[in-house]
Amino acid sequence: MPLDLPNLADLDWKQLMEEGRLLIPATAPDWTNHNASDPGITLVELFAYICDMLLYRVNRVGEAELKEFLHLINGPGWKPPKGNLHRQTLNAAVGLRDIHRAVTASDFETLALAANQSLQLAHGEKVARTKCIPLRNLKNTDQTSQSEDAPGYISLVVVSNRRAHPSAALLRAVRQALEPARLLTTRLNVVRPRYVTFTVRLTLVPQADAVPEELRDAAVQTLERFFDPLHGWFDGRGWPFGRSVYVSEIYQLLYKLPGVDHIIKSRHPVSGDEIDELIVGSSRADLLKWNEAGELEAITFDSDELAAVWVDRSDISVAELRR
Repeated sequence: MPLDLPNLADLDWKQLMEEGRLLIPATAPDWTNHNASDPGITLVELFAYICDMLLYRVNRVGEAELKEFLHLINGPGWKPPKGNLHRQTLNAAVGLRDIHRAVTASDFETLALAANQSLQLAHGEKVARTKCIPLRNLKNTDQTSQSEDAPGYISLVVVSNRRAHPSAALLRAVRQALEPARLLTTRLNVVRPRYVTFTVRLTLVPQADAVPEELRDAAVQTLERFFDPLHGWFDGRGWPFGRSVYVSEIYQLLYKLPGVDHIIKSRHPVSGDEIDELIVGSSRADLLKWNEAGELEAITFDSDELAAVWVDRSDISVAELRR
């Protein structure tokens, strides 16, 4: 996006002259003759002319000024090329957009992805996604400490392009690439994402012409694709870091499948009681969120966590239609 240069010469001689004439009553009330024949008015006209000429010059950037600016941008080793400076000016303006110093969270994420250009790891492993979390020391294994403020710390979560945790070599390479860019007092940790594994248990009530087995397979594939860390979510860019999994969204997602009439809760095969739609391990039961009516609402995530759905075909039931 080009920068709009300001117009510094936005007043012409007549406007400058009129502005000077209007200042006379306030600064010299005894001066009452403002006609062109007055010697004082002649001086005002002269000053307006000089001011107009100076504004015109200020509004023009000459070759000497361009060389000085390019010298400041490119460093003391830069030498002016022969001929037109237009190309050099464009290159310098584009180069200003390049990130060389990591200050903001976005800077760390951008530089981590840019490190892919120099990576030469086994099996073509690259950085697929990143998430920078300021004021967090996620290398600390204590879960309580991970959620507390850690001044001076920056944690960069890296997702590999492989269907596995990023290797230690990848994390080390990203750390080395970011080391020259970080601020001196910043403590940088490059870590793997944490996954919250859960399953979905629902019963699909099919339409009359639906094939139950095909409907079950479509539901499992849809859920796996929706929660995929690389290509999931509505935009196909992967499930967002720290995004809660809502029961209502799963109903909405599966209801759009062709052949689904409506969706209900599954029931326990022995007791017949209704089963919650989302099930996590007992160690992560604290992540479950309930509404005031006592119904399961969502699974809540920390800022560095991603969804990892594990749906078996038996978890998705298809109700039998009554003839």
